[in-house]
Amino acid sequence: MEERLTKVQVRLLEPTQLVVLGGVAALAGITWFDLWRRASEISMHMAMGMAMPRQAPWDVADLGATALMWGIMMIAMMLPSATPLLLLFARSQRPRLGTAEGSFRTGLLATGYLVVWLSWSGLAACLQWALHASLLLSPSAAITSALAGGALLVLAGVYQLSPWKHACLVRCQSPLGFLLGRWQEGRWGAFRMGLDHGVYCVGCCWALMALLFVGGVMNLTWIAALAVFVLLEKAVVRGRWFSFVSGGGLVVWGLYVLRAGLLPTS
Repeated sequence: MEERLTKVQVRLLEPTQLVVLGGVAALAGITWFDLWRRASEISMHMAMGMAMPRQAPWDVADLGATALMWGIMMIAMMLPSATPLLLLFARSQRPRLGTAEGSFRTGLLATGYLVVWLSWSGLAACLQWALHASLLLSPSAAITSALAGGALLVLAGVYQLSPWKHACLVRCQSPLGFLLGRWQEGRWGAFRMGLDHGVYCVGCCWALMALLFVGGVMNLTWIAALAVFVLLEKAVVRGRWFSFVSGGGLVVWGLYVLRAGLLPTS
């Protein structure tokens, strides 16, 4: 298995990989468009003075809609960063399974990965519900308390510097290493590998995703900036220096917010 996975890295894209790449691009495009639509509607309502009162209580339907929004956002932000793993897995499958079955199993891998992020989305929606009930969110779902916002920035920065972050990031940065270490055969095995990778990815990025509450959950610029950061950290930049620099920067930023009482949305 190690020899097969090593050899496939040096070839051009194969049919299975093209199918997978097209699927990732399509799903990412659809979800980013939906985020743009939602953000545009909120901006329009705020400009027209139609924003819902911040103190209006939520019901179960509101929680469900928020969880759906978070799920769409996590697909848009986190699926592209898993592309290197999906492409490598797809290439390893095609020689013995063919394009159709290889693509299907890669889809199961991606599904397992997204199931974990969708589960995290439910927790994020519950947190947003609690913040809303505490009157700590703006209409764009940004934290309005400098104390809470600064503390969240410091927390994210400290986690960036932690060994737990590094342990998860190493597995996210090396698709080949992950597949060699966590390989499981069959369709169910592909799905379980997706779950495993999703757990590592959430362990790597949960604190960064929590920063959506600092800049605004429906602030499209902030969402895109965090998505690019995650993509760079997981798939482009190698080594721990990127996490160390960003972690230190977040801690300094958070301390400044705590001292000066100034948030990005202020």
